[in-house]
Amino acid sequence: MSQIKRPTKTVLTVAVALALSNGAVQAQENNLEEKAADSERQLEKIIVTSTRRSENQQEVPLAVQAMSGQKLQQLGIDSFEDYVALLPGVSSEGQGPGKQETYIRGVSAGRSDVRLAGIGGEPSVAFYLDEAPITTPGRNIDLYAVDLQRVEVLKGPQGTLFGASSQAGTVRLISNKPDLVDFRAGGEFGISTTKSGAISNQSEGFVNIPLVEDVFAIRLAGYSSTDGGFIDNELATTQLPLTNPGLGGTIPSSRLEVTNATYAKDDYNEATYRGMRASALWQINDEWDLLVQHTSQQLDTEGSFEYDPSISDDDDLNVTTFSPVEGNDEVNLTQWTVNGMLGDLEVIYNGSFTDRTYQGNTDYTAYIEVGPFVPYYICTYPGYDECFSPVMTTSEQFETERSVHEIRVSTNADERFRAIGGVFYDDQQLNSLTDFNYAGSVQAGFSPNFPIPGAFTNTDGSARPAGVTYFNDYQSDREEISVFGEIAYDVTEAVTLTFGARHYEIDIGLKGQSPFGQRAAGPEADAGTNVDENLAGLTPTTLSGTIYKGNVRWKMNDDAMFYLTYSEGFRSGGFNRSANVNGIPASFDTDDVTSVELGWKTTWLDNTLRFNGAIYNVDFSDMQQSVLDLDIANNSFFDNVGTSKINGLEFDLNWTANDYLDVFGSFSYIDSELTDIPDNLLVGIAPVGSNLPYAPETEGVLGARIYQEAGDFSIVYQGVFKWTDSRFNSLVADDRVELPSYNQVNLSASISKDDWRATFFIDNATDSLGQVAAGSADNVFRVSPTRPRTIGFRVSYDY
Repeated sequence: MSQIKRPTKTVLTVAVALALSNGAVQAQENNLEEKAADSERQLEKIIVTSTRRSENQQEVPLAVQAMSGQKLQQLGIDSFEDYVALLPGVSSEGQGPGKQETYIRGVSAGRSDVRLAGIGGEPSVAFYLDEAPITTPGRNIDLYAVDLQRVEVLKGPQGTLFGASSQAGTVRLISNKPDLVDFRAGGEFGISTTKSGAISNQSEGFVNIPLVEDVFAIRLAGYSSTDGGFIDNELATTQLPLTNPGLGGTIPSSRLEVTNATYAKDDYNEATYRGMRASALWQINDEWDLLVQHTSQQLDTEGSFEYDPSISDDDDLNVTTFSPVEGNDEVNLTQWTVNGMLGDLEVIYNGSFTDRTYQGNTDYTAYIEVGPFVPYYICTYPGYDECFSPVMTTSEQFETERSVHEIRVSTNADERFRAIGGVFYDDQQLNSLTDFNYAGSVQAGFSPNFPIPGAFTNTDGSARPAGVTYFNDYQSDREEISVFGEIAYDVTEAVTLTFGARHYEIDIGLKGQSPFGQRAAGPEADAGTNVDENLAGLTPTTLSGTIYKGNVRWKMNDDAMFYLTYSEGFRSGGFNRSANVNGIPASFDTDDVTSVELGWKTTWLDNTLRFNGAIYNVDFSDMQQSVLDLDIANNSFFDNVGTSKINGLEFDLNWTANDYLDVFGSFSYIDSELTDIPDNLLVGIAPVGSNLPYAPETEGVLGARIYQEAGDFSIVYQGVFKWTDSRFNSLVADDRVELPSYNQVNLSASISKDDWRATFFIDNATDSLGQVAAGSADNVFRVSPTRPRTIGFRVSYDY
C-alpha cells in the first residue's frame, strides 16, 4: 500500500472567514452610507422550506444550514464540491465531477473502491432541485450553482418528508423563481489561474421578464464554465508484470512494452459545465398558480481527478494512464408545480421527469497488476510464451430515467392544530453497459464476445466490438409508493408536539449479465454470469416498512427555542450480480438509522448575534458496504457489515459586530464507533471500536467580513478559513487508510458601485494539499485532492 504524504499544518495568526453558516448576514454592499447611518443593523431573517412549509429558520425545530444566493456568489461557489466543502459535518468523496458521494454526521461505510459506475446502493444523502429529487446511485447529478435563491442542508434523518435516500440528511438547491412584476437581468464573468495548472473561466447570466404583469413571467439562466486541470499525466511505459497471479511463475519469452506518449500531458483533469434553466410562472387566479421549469446541463470531463502519491509531491501532482479518460454527462430535468387552495386546505402537486445519460472511457491498465485472468486474455495460450499489449480501457454507457409525482395537502400553519401529508410515487430505471477492452486480446486469438442467449441485454444481441473480452450489461428498476404525514399541536403558546410517519412500498429488480470472452468463434463465445438465472425467483421483490419521527419544541421566548427530536431513516436494499459465488448473498438488506437530537436556536444582543447548535446520537445498523475482493469474485458486491454508533456536537455562530464587521463560524465534532460485526462476514472489516470512514472528529470554519467606504464605492474584504481533521477512507481492512488533516484559506476583496461589482480572490491561499478521498480501485492507490492555490477575478452585473 502506498504511503500518504501529510501536508504541513498551516498556523494562522488571523482568524479569517466563513461567509457561510446559515447565510446569516445580509451584506449591504451597494450603499455603505445608509449602512453607517443605521447603527442598529441586525441579522437577516432567513425563510426556509425544510419542513415543506415556508418558515423562519429560527422557528424550525431542525438542524438546517442555509446559504443564500448572495453568499454563494460572494464565495464563488458554482459546483457540488464547492458548497459541500464549506459545511462542517458534511463530507464528500469520489473520483471527480459527477462521481461523488456525500455523507452527513458520519453516517457512512466508506467508498466502494469501484472505479466504474455500475449496480450500486442508494446514497445516504438525498439531493433535490426545488421539489425534484435528483439523487442517483454512484453518480450524483453535479448541477452548476447558477441563479440560486439558496442552498439548504438538512442534517439528520429526513425520511418522513423526503423519503429513502434522506437517511442522513437532505441537500436542497432552491432556484430563483420568475418575478411577476419586475424586469431583472444580470450576469458574471470570471477567470482564474491555478498553481501548476491551467486557466479556468466562467460566464453566466440570467434574465427575468414579466410578460403579463402580475399574471405571467419567464426566467432564463445560462452558463458555461471550465475548471482547468492541475494533475499531470506523466510519461511512462508499462508491460504485463511477472508478478501477475495468473502467470503462476511462468516467465514469457516476450512481453510487449507500451508507452502512454499519446495521452501524456500536463493539466490533465479538465471539467466543463454548460447548461441552462428556463422557468415560467402563471398566476392563474388569486388562489392558484402553475410553475414549469426545465433544466439542461452537459458536463464534459477529461483526465483523472485523482493523483498517484508514489509519483507525486505536494507541488507536483501526477498520474499515469495509457488510454483515453473522458466523460460526457447529460442531464435533462423537467419539473412542474401546481399550488392552490381548496377551501382552507393548501394543495401542492409536484411532478418531474429526469433523463440522464453518461458516456465515457476510463483507463484500467493498472488492473494488469492483480487481474488473475489477464495473461489468459493477452498472451498466447497455453504457455503464455508471448504477451501482447497490456492496455485496458473501459467504455461506459449509463442511462437513467426517473418519473416522480407527489401530492401534498396541508392545513393552515397558523392554527393550533395543523397537519401536512401526501402521497409520493417514484419510478426509476437505470440501464448500464460497460465494455472492458483488452488491447492485446485480438492478437492473442480472441473472437468477439457475444451476449448470453436468453439473458437481458441493452444491445441488439450481436457481438461486442473486437477486443471487448468482458462486459457488464444490466438494468435495475425501482418503483416506490409512499404515504407520509406530520401533525403538530401547540400544547401551550411555548410548547409544540409534532409526530410524523412514512409508510413505503418499494419494488426493486435487477436483470442482466456479465459475459466473458473465449477463444471460441461465433455465438459460442457467450460464457459468463447470467444474473437472470442466478436471481430467478428472487427478483423483482418488494420492500416495505414504516419510519417515524417525534419532536418537542419549546419556545422559551422570542429569542430562544429548544427542541428534542427522534427520527428514523433508511436506504433500500438490493441485489448482487455475483449471487452465490463463494458465499456471496443474493441480496443485501435495507440499512437503518435512528437519531435522537437535542438542539437550540438563539439570538442575542438585539438580534445581532445568532448561536444555533445541536447534540445528537445516531444508531446506524446493517450498514451497506460495497466490496471488490478478487479472492472472492471478479465483480463487486454488497454486504451488510455491522452496526455503529455516532455521537456528535455541532454549532454555528453569526455576529454583526458593528456596521463594518461581520464575524461568523461553525464547528462539528463527531465521535463514531463500529460496535458490532456479523460472524459470517465474507470480507475483513476494521475491528470493533474503529471510527467510521469520512467522519472527521473535528471540522470547522471561522471568519469575518469587513466593509469600507471609498467615496462612491463600497469595498468588502473577506476571508475563509476551514480545517478538517484526519479521517479514514473505508471500513474494509485491506483498503483502510487514514487521510491526514488539512487547512484551507480563501481570501477575497470586492469593490462595487450601483449595479456593478468586481472581485479579486485567492482560494487556498496557503496552497495546502488536502486529501479529500482515496482508494485502490485497480491496485494503484490514488487520492482526490483539493485544488491548489487559485488566483482569479470576477465581474458581475445585476440590474
